[in-house]
Amino acid sequence: MAVVDIKENVRLKLELDGGMDGDRHVIKSKTLSRVKPTVENEDLFSVAQSLSGLQTLPLFKVKRLEEIELREE
Repeated sequence: MAVVDIKENVRLKLELDGGMDGDRHVIKSKTLSRVKPTVENEDLFSVAQSLSGLQTLPLFKVKRLEEIELREE
């Protein structure tokens, strides 16, 4: 029995540095959906950097969020 994975949904999450609130680090996030599942990580990171230039807060972290369906062949 072989199991195959099928990428169903990919999202790009930008985590922005909101500064400090006392001794707690504040992270604000923006998530973009409907990203093509075949996009390369380098391309996705490049888009994230470009989009971060449009934000008022500095970019802290870039995340690729994937939903993958597992099926039996």
